[in-house]
Amino acid sequence: MLNKAFTVMPIALFSVLALCACKPMQGTNLAITGQIQGNGVDVGSRVGGRVAEVPVREGDTVQAGDVLLRLEDSDAQALLHAAEADQARAASLVAKLEAGATKEQLDQAESAAQAAAERLRMFENGARDEDKRGARAAVDAAASQSANTKADYERINKLYASGAVSQSEYDRVRTAMDTMAAQYKVAKEKLDALNKGARVEEVAMARADYERAKAALEEVKQGPRAEDIAAAKAARDAAAAAVERARVNLKEMTVTAPSKGVVEALDVRPGDLVKPGAVVRLIDPEDLKVTVYMGAALLGQIKLGQKLPITADAHGAERFEGEIYFIASEGEFTPRNLQTQEERVQQVFAVKLRLNSNGGKLRAGMTVTAHVPGVPEK
Repeated sequence: MLNKAFTVMPIALFSVLALCACKPMQGTNLAITGQIQGNGVDVGSRVGGRVAEVPVREGDTVQAGDVLLRLEDSDAQALLHAAEADQARAASLVAKLEAGATKEQLDQAESAAQAAAERLRMFENGARDEDKRGARAAVDAAASQSANTKADYERINKLYASGAVSQSEYDRVRTAMDTMAAQYKVAKEKLDALNKGARVEEVAMARADYERAKAALEEVKQGPRAEDIAAAKAARDAAAAAVERARVNLKEMTVTAPSKGVVEALDVRPGDLVKPGAVVRLIDPEDLKVTVYMGAALLGQIKLGQKLPITADAHGAERFEGEIYFIASEGEFTPRNLQTQEERVQQVFAVKLRLNSNGGKLRAGMTVTAHVPGVPEK
């Protein structure tokens, strides 16, 4: 998206090389031409999305923190809310485990263990004598009632055969007889079970239930294990990290200026879809540089930190100042393999100078000339 064509490349004034190739006169300043470059920064979003707002335009001066571009953030907001909900659940689980069981949970576990113990004791000891007596009395009562209803049925059946009683009366008496017979059977089976006692399988099942209830009670008393708490804390930390990632993602939906500068390139509009990466280029108008190329004979006349006078075509003979901050360690331009003295004078070295705008007089793209002291005669 970002057009890199605006980057200004330095231009060497090759006619100067001819001056470098010749034996310069003592006290002569050599003029070497180049173009000013602005140090800029490419700004954008690491996530991309649909452009919602573009509050600045090319050429605007912005301060650090000013909004350059906003992307639609509804999805990012939803992801953040979901991450925060997961974090709250994870934190709640940690708090629950660290607090341990409540009094209600402890009482419930104790009651369950006690009930299981009583059931096991009942199966192991068998029925009590009073239970057996009660069951036997129930059998006797059911047997007596069954005999009475059977006698009633036999009497009614004879009358029904002769037509002396109705069908409904016959059905009522027969139903009563069948009911009492069933009750007698149930009472007798209960008495037989009490006399025989619990089966081995029932005792084993009751013992297993008791062991489970007792183990559950001990677990409630001791509280959660250390490894369970550690796992819950790890899940809580992971949820916190997810929240932080979601916040960073949401922050990326707003592109801001990292420092003061001038908007040099901005080619997006609301509604555009932009990919992750730079979409805006900012230039610092006070952080300028110029690259010039000098022959090897001039390297002895310059050093890092040295100030050189600068003139600009736009300002005539007015002098500015540039500071050397870089001198190339290797020469440039062909031929690369320089053997003879005549060829060696064609070798040039890149030299970079730092300068400021001098109140806005110097701008990126301007052609300027650096004035370098000549090599003294030997």
